Amino acid sequence: MNSTNQSIKIWDLPTRLFHWSLVICFAVSWASADLFDAMQVHFYAGYVMLTLVLFRLAWGVLGSSTARFSQFLSGLRAVSAYSKTLFKPRPGDYIGHNPLGGWAVILMLGLLAFQAVTGLFSNDDLLASGPLAHLISGDLSDTISDIHHEAFDYLLAIAGIHIAAVLFYRFYKRSNLIITMITGYKTLPNTIPTSGLRFVTNWRALGLFMLIGAGVAALVIYNT
Repeated sequence: MNSTNQSIKIWDLPTRLFHWSLVICFAVSWASADLFDAMQVHFYAGYVMLTLVLFRLAWGVLGSSTARFSQFLSGLRAVSAYSKTLFKPRPGDYIGHNPLGGWAVILMLGLLAFQAVTGLFSNDDLLASGPLAHLISGDLSDTISDIHHEAFDYLLAIAGIHIAAVLFYRFYKRSNLIITMITGYKTLPNTIPTSGLRFVTNWRALGLFMLIGAGVAALVIYNT
């Protein structure tokens, strides 16, 4: 390794587990609905997705420094400045998300939350329905179901853009985001200050996840 570089831990274990769990959950959700017509599996995947997204929102406030929204949400000026360097073939020197990537995270979390919540009120025109569908009229549930179905197409498009961006960074900007999200470590210049990095205990993440999971489970069970 070049002596002017250093390997820095930037992603904690909860953030990495969230990321890869969401990838699996999203794939199961898509396959169960579009390939196998396994709606019960689709609903369970939706419950897990809702739990994961709620956890990530909480972790964005209570988690490690690089996971916090306050660390990676930048203003328009910073986003504009970074956009001008986007096509320069060199890795970014940001610890955590860059200004553009930070807002992409918010967009994806918002769409995933919308998808999971609308799924609670949706039905499949046959026997399966979300746990909260009985709280609204059949016509409104049908409308929300249509919106839920259409929104998933947008999510697939966003997922495709995300994969394309990862490949762009890997082969053009020489930044392997996949390995970084697996190991948690990123190679950065020694000049990058790391004094602001703070990692909280994994037990906090486990407690948050269990609390949120119990809440989602109670919501589903109570209304089933």
